[in-house]
Parts: sequence; structure tokens; C-alpha cells
Amino acid sequence: MARFAALVPFAGLLLVGCGSVAAVPVAAPPVAVAQEPKPADASEVDSKAKEKADARKQKAKDLRHKQRELEVARAEQAIAALDRQVRQWSVELAVQKATDDLAQQQRDQEVFLGAVKPRELEEHRIRLERSIHRAEHAKDEFDELQAMYAADEFAKSTKELVLKRGRREMEMAQRSLAVEQKEFAHFEQVELQKRERDLQHKVAEATAELRKAKAEAGKLELEVKLALQKEGHRTADLELEIQELEQALAKAAP
Repeated sequence: MARFAALVPFAGLLLVGCGSVAAVPVAAPPVAVAQEPKPADASEVDSKAKEKADARKQKAKDLRHKQRELEVARAEQAIAALDRQVRQWSVELAVQKATDDLAQQQRDQEVFLGAVKPRELEEHRIRLERSIHRAEHAKDEFDELQAMYAADEFAKSTKELVLKRGRREMEMAQRSLAVEQKEFAHFEQVELQKRERDLQHKVAEATAELRKAKAEAGKLELEVKLALQKEGHRTADLELEIQELEQALAKAAP
């Protein structure tokens, strides 16, 4: 049939060439006929159903994973809250201890400067003055003995003995006075100054410890705020992901 259709135009040309007046009809091109869709294969339907079921199983698995992750996050947050509370107690205790230590060191310094230092200095001054008086008294007695025995020509042995004892007493008193003067100078210029510097250092150290404790308290406060923000964001993100997965599962329900 196709071969005949191809020869028809050629036969028409032959008739025209021979002078024939008869019109020869030309065959129309074949019209394409629409085909009905073939029914879907059963294996293809099963494959799509399996893909949907697998996707739903994966979403359910992801949901369980996120729910467990949320439970773990909340447990970790509870543990972290307890740790922060313990640390808060330690920081507060450190601040209180540093405050008490500073107050004690300041009281010790005030007592030393206002009472101890003047009293001990006065005690050493009294001892020094007593030594001065003893030395002066010994010298006066020796001078008196010398004046008394100066014109006495009798009892030379007694005179020499008495003067020897008086001179010895005077010398010992003068030596004691010299030692007492050195001790007083050392006590006033060295020992008292050292004790005063030690108290100043203790006050300075206590002040630094208090500042350090307060700084640690401020740092902890900022860390707590930051940790709570992070925990809140983490929990909110997990809750949102769980909600989205639950909605996706509800839509994918068979």
C-alpha cells in the first residue's frame, strides 16, 4: 500500500506530460492516530509505594532520634544547672571569705597603728630611760665617792675597793645604756616598720583577693547567662525540628 501511494504522484506527472486534461487526485499524507496510555505496570506501583514507605520510616527514625536528643539535652541542662549552682555557692563563699579577711586585716592594721605600736614603743622608751637613769645614778654615786674619799688619807684599801665597785657599777650601767639605745633604735626603725609593712601587704593582698573573688562572681554571672541562652536555643531548635517531622509524618500517613 505504501508503495502504491508513492507511485501515484509519479503517474499524475505522466498524464500531464501526455496532454491529458483529466485531473488526477493526489493522496493526502497519513494522519497520526493518538494512542491510549498504557496501564501502569504493577511493579512500578509497588516501587513508588516502597519509596514512600521508606521515606516515612526514615522520617519516623529521624523523629525518634530528635526526641532522644531533646531528652538528653534537657538532662544535660539539668546537670549543668546543678554544676552552676555549686559553683555559685563556691564563688559566694569566696567573696564572703575575702570580705571577712580584708576586714580582719584592716582591723589588725588599725589596732597596731592605734594601740600596739604606741604601747610597745613606750615600753621600750621606758626601758631606755630607766637605763639612762641607772647610768646617771651610777655616775653620780661614783663622783660622790670620789669626792668623799679625795681628802681622806686613811684606809686606802677601803677607798680603793669602794671606788672600784662604784666605777664598775657606773661602767656596767653605761654599757647597758648603750645596748638599750641600740635595741630601741632597732625596734623603732626596723622591727616596727617591718610589722607595719607586713600588715600593709596583708591588707593589699586581702583587697586583691576580694577583687578577684568579685571578678569571678561577675564572670560566672555572664557565663550562666550565655549558657542559658545556648541551652534555650538548642532546646527550641530541637522542638521545632520535632514539630516539623511530626507534621511531615502526618502528611505522609497512608
